[in-house]
Amino acid sequence: MKAVISKRFALSALAMTLSMSVSATVISGYDVTDTASKDCGGASHGLYTNSLKLGSKKCAARSYSIGSGSTFLQSDDGTARLTGTALNPYGINAAFDLLFTGFTESYSVVKKGGSSNTADWNFYTGMSSDSRITVDGIDYYAQLVAAPGKSGKAPVFQFGTGANDKTNAFGGSVWMDIYAANGKPLYTGSKHWDLNFDLNYNEDLVPDINVPTPATLGLLVLGIAVTCLSRRKNSQAS
Repeated sequence: MKAVISKRFALSALAMTLSMSVSATVISGYDVTDTASKDCGGASHGLYTNSLKLGSKKCAARSYSIGSGSTFLQSDDGTARLTGTALNPYGINAAFDLLFTGFTESYSVVKKGGSSNTADWNFYTGMSSDSRITVDGIDYYAQLVAAPGKSGKAPVFQFGTGANDKTNAFGGSVWMDIYAANGKPLYTGSKHWDLNFDLNYNEDLVPDINVPTPATLGLLVLGIAVTCLSRRKNSQAS
């Protein structure tokens, strides 16, 4: 009897684990492009690296044009991923892979350089610790300027009509403090980096997959296991 109970407990735990391991599903996807705004020297204002100027001492060296294939993907678990490449006027390559967390429809601090109408704006208030921007082969780790301790006092990731902080187009923007891999502050405070971009919805970025959810699978496993144990018990009793 104890063995049967132990088996049932183990199977219940397995089913619960399966039920809880719900993977995030992409629910919307956008192509990411430069805003129409230009930085000094006519450089595109996509990725902005502030005082880090590579390839030239001119101010345009801090401005990187966002490359084709860059995307912004929203998931149903309240996270979103911004990935892509960028290039400055002097041939310096960059790439970004940023995971945002804490989706919310309202936030107290916004940047209205593109529009004062925030009716359709949404926000992400956190960023994963492994979010990074790679410039000329070197990884720089990014955190929101509104990192823990500054929440509600500084801007976060914002997106919507005019949320690129540059024009009235639908887009997004984010302001980031930059750190070395060992956690040493590199470009923080007034030296923060930022991304300003337009967003164009792309339905091809959203997977068209209809499969049973892990929660349903867990309950199914539990049901089958309990049925099998009951049949085995009845067979032994007879």
